[in-house]
Amino acid sequence: MKRRLFHNGVIYTMAGEKLVADSMVVAGDIIEAVGLNLQYDPDFRRLEKVNLRGRAVFPGFCDSHTHFYFMAVSLNNVKLDGLKSLEQVLARIKSHSAKLGPKEWVFGEGISPDRWQKYIVPDRIMLDKVTGGRPAAIFSKDQHIVWVNSAAFRLARIDRHTPQPEGGRIERFPDGEPSGILKEIPAYFPVIKAIKPPAPEVINKSFKKILGLAYSRGVTGVHSFDGPDAFRFFLKPAFMKNPGIRISYYPPPSLITELKKSKIRYNFGNEYIRIAGIKIFADGSLGSQSALCFQKYKGSVSNFGVETISPGEMLSRVRAAAAAGLPCAIHAIGDKAIANVLDCYEKAPAPKFPARHRIEHLQMIRRKDISRLKKMNIIASMQPSHCPSDVSLIEKYWGPRGRNCYIFNTLLKRGIDLVFGSDSPIEPLDPIAGIDAAVNRLAPGRKESFYPRERISPYQALHGFTAGAWDAVGRGESLGRLLPGYKADFVVLSQDICRIPGSKIKKTKILATYFNGRTVFEL
Repeated sequence: MKRRLFHNGVIYTMAGEKLVADSMVVAGDIIEAVGLNLQYDPDFRRLEKVNLRGRAVFPGFCDSHTHFYFMAVSLNNVKLDGLKSLEQVLARIKSHSAKLGPKEWVFGEGISPDRWQKYIVPDRIMLDKVTGGRPAAIFSKDQHIVWVNSAAFRLARIDRHTPQPEGGRIERFPDGEPSGILKEIPAYFPVIKAIKPPAPEVINKSFKKILGLAYSRGVTGVHSFDGPDAFRFFLKPAFMKNPGIRISYYPPPSLITELKKSKIRYNFGNEYIRIAGIKIFADGSLGSQSALCFQKYKGSVSNFGVETISPGEMLSRVRAAAAAGLPCAIHAIGDKAIANVLDCYEKAPAPKFPARHRIEHLQMIRRKDISRLKKMNIIASMQPSHCPSDVSLIEKYWGPRGRNCYIFNTLLKRGIDLVFGSDSPIEPLDPIAGIDAAVNRLAPGRKESFYPRERISPYQALHGFTAGAWDAVGRGESLGRLLPGYKADFVVLSQDICRIPGSKIKKTKILATYFNGRTVFEL
């Protein structure tokens, strides 16, 4: 077993803000000792030494909300995020389509008409003109809308006679024909069902690339919210042996019966892959104007968002998950969706600790509902990177209600446990960017923070990407801190985020990432 002594660093144990060491002994994949000047300890003098040269060291980052399997599956999609017009989007789709076989699907992601220079709602006829007869499915930036063409509609058997699905919306032309815009999973699921999944060797190759990206961002663990295909992929024995990253997986409710029959309960798995709970959707998103709110969207006649699941059905699913020994993580962005989730959690069986219910995103919450979060010990799983991206949309659609959005500091002061993620691939897998967003709350091109009283300290933000993330899935006794007996997953940064001006955080680079005590990335 290889033993090494890392010294001359600033090692944040994440066991307390003042518990900072300068040296650490790693034996194989475990941290053996942490302290001050361990290089002078007789027990460690002969060990191989790694001089950290004064650099800051933190536990490996854990992104608490990703779609990690989807990141691999969608790696070769045409990327449209950041384009400024419909014309640019169509030109890129046309160029990408020309490289495909005549019957291959055209997949894309990242469209956001609200962020274009001119707001235009695209339709299937526009897409037909640039896809050469191939079926096409283009996801919006927030993944709550799919823009499809006529060929995709034919394969999915969606036409003017298809009824509106409960919890989703098929947008239509005045003559009743589907326009090409499908909102929420119930609406676009027939399209997804018509798509043939990539070959296993393609997914394996893509997964290795995504793994390399994760290492370069200092990420050694993720919470992954993916569909049934991910369940088959993650739980293959060969993959579980050592996937190169630690994954806490939240499968959809469609798998509850199978999980229960297989006696797969909370934290089933090994040190790499664990089942952590069930993912449920309560509403849509802000960008798609489908997040469920108590007040209507500014500028709309009667749009309050989309209730993607009835409160009764939500409660039924939470109870079914509880019967299978699993907590739930429920997607809720609008204030009414969050209230609905809290109503459901109050009526459902409470998980047995360390299993805990979560609310994913929690973007806008009524102040009176905060105490309910605390009372039921609900985890607030939030994505700081969404905050700067959403500021203009919040102002456009929610107005003064923005004071109730991304209230990181308020939640922490009220004793709510906060964990942070990126929602990758919706936002880049990049904890440094998330920490910067939580600390500074600066939208691109603006000089003033978005509700600056909701800013938090760098240490608090780091906790959400390290110790807090692993505590949330019941694994904080061995991961997320740099202490004796913990796994040797850690990251070396170019500057000490806790001791520099907040404005410089985004310039921080990952110098090295260690997983199981082994170097997996080095700049």
